[in-house]
Amino acid sequence: MVNNRTIKNIAWERVTKHFKSAFLLSLVPMIFTVFGVMSDHNRLNFNGNDFELEPYMKTPHNIGHFLQDNWFVIFVVIISVSLFIIVISAIMSTVTEFFTESSISGFIDWHDTGATPETPIKAGFQLLTGMTFQIVLLRSIYTILWSFLLIVPGIVKSFSYSQAVYLYRDDLRAGRDIQTANHYISESQKLMYGFKGQFFIMFLSLIGWYILTLLTFGLANIFVLPYTLAISAEFYIALREHQPLSEKTTVL
Repeated sequence: MVNNRTIKNIAWERVTKHFKSAFLLSLVPMIFTVFGVMSDHNRLNFNGNDFELEPYMKTPHNIGHFLQDNWFVIFVVIISVSLFIIVISAIMSTVTEFFTESSISGFIDWHDTGATPETPIKAGFQLLTGMTFQIVLLRSIYTILWSFLLIVPGIVKSFSYSQAVYLYRDDLRAGRDIQTANHYISESQKLMYGFKGQFFIMFLSLIGWYILTLLTFGLANIFVLPYTLAISAEFYIALREHQPLSEKTTVL
């Protein structure tokens, strides 16, 4: 497995030498990022002064009675809200990642063919398939459920699942039988075994770029996003090349 510096150098050279193509290949995920930033700025802020408890709820004694008398309703509300949050979070994450993963696949195609995409935007749409959506949705649900245990297990699992779409992409490009979404997620965990730490360090090393993006109100993302997507593509390629010879398959 090549080191992170080499992976980043390859991605840097690809983006800096062919910036227009890299930018257009990343355009749709970039649009989603802009909408995400705007959503964050427009998010409703709840002020304690805007919400008044009824007078009988302002003492601990009365609150205790309220909870005791309405425990079942409160339990149902908590479960319902939790499920609603899971569903909404999974859907929002899936839609964004659906396009992001397709763009990363475009960078992998770029590497495999050795040719700059003639129509980069179209190249970023080549993996917008039903199976890609299934993988991303299932991965989002699994990650959210793991995150309910603690934040760290959710992060670790997100690393484990990170390569699932690209494994599907290789099967699709090579004309092999397409497996289930769960199969690709399981294979991703096997592929990432022993490399989650390197993956974490890779993106931790990019924190300066993320800070620059925040300081420029997202403007730096014009370069940072193509760069990070190219890094994701090159990381997968390095993982794929690291497989034992008996496990390697030809990618068209």
